[in-house]
Amino acid sequence: MDWPHRAHSGFIDAGGWRWHVQRRGTGAGLLLVHGTGGSTHSWSGALDALATTHAVIVVDLPGHGFTTPLPGGVADDVYSLTGLARALSSLVHTLGAKIDVAAGHSAGVPLLMQATLDGGITPQQLVGFNPALVPPPEWYIALFAPVLGRLVERNAVADAGAWLARATRLVDAMLSTTGSTLTAPQLAHYRQLCERPAHVHAALSMMSRWDLPRLLRDAVGLRVPMTLVGGTRDRWIPPQSIARVVERLPMAHFETVDAGHLIPDERPDVVVATINSSRPPVPGDSPTRDRA
Repeated sequence: MDWPHRAHSGFIDAGGWRWHVQRRGTGAGLLLVHGTGGSTHSWSGALDALATTHAVIVVDLPGHGFTTPLPGGVADDVYSLTGLARALSSLVHTLGAKIDVAAGHSAGVPLLMQATLDGGITPQQLVGFNPALVPPPEWYIALFAPVLGRLVERNAVADAGAWLARATRLVDAMLSTTGSTLTAPQLAHYRQLCERPAHVHAALSMMSRWDLPRLLRDAVGLRVPMTLVGGTRDRWIPPQSIARVVERLPMAHFETVDAGHLIPDERPDVVVATINSSRPPVPGDSPTRDRA
């Protein structure tokens, strides 16, 4: 299978999973974590540049992409926020990696915050792109939330979702609501992923089990500087919603860029520039700023 940066892929057993991991570069340790439904490919446009300044570790989260469970099963709460944070921390420990900067997209951001709060990773800086720190949009709540809790454990649901991805243009239609413009190869990678029932199941399970209110209560005490970036065209997580959350996080700094929800895919230049220039908030700074 053709996959971005496949030559740098490897598999590591940790925390009940066989993780698909890509590693490149030397320098400060950088961990990249995708959002719900993504994979290592989400960061592929930024990887070459980041590898010139960082020792980069890119992962497929449990059940996503090419990360699969080991024989013997996994913890019942693996797709909860704390369960995923524990699994990710186990991987970092197994790799023996020092993480100086941890960057996430969408749901990857609260996951990294939880892992930091738990002490599983100890980054000096957190970076987030369109962080999923607010409730899902109204269309999601209306369509999916009432049934996910009851149905997500049934394999038939994931099987049906994968079949729809193969037989229809459902994936393209869903991605069109993000506000991002993707290339044909990028769309093809998302279709490949969504044709895998395990990937669909993992994405649905993540969306149904996270306790964001509890995380945000705890995150007030987080003492790691955070640079958060929102896309002005994001239709899934509007930047004004993120700005309201940032007001309650003393160590967070928020800025906006011209992009939709899928910033790592659409604007790898923003990813590289933000990670290379992220800094702690300075007293007196405006909590929000715009840049091109």
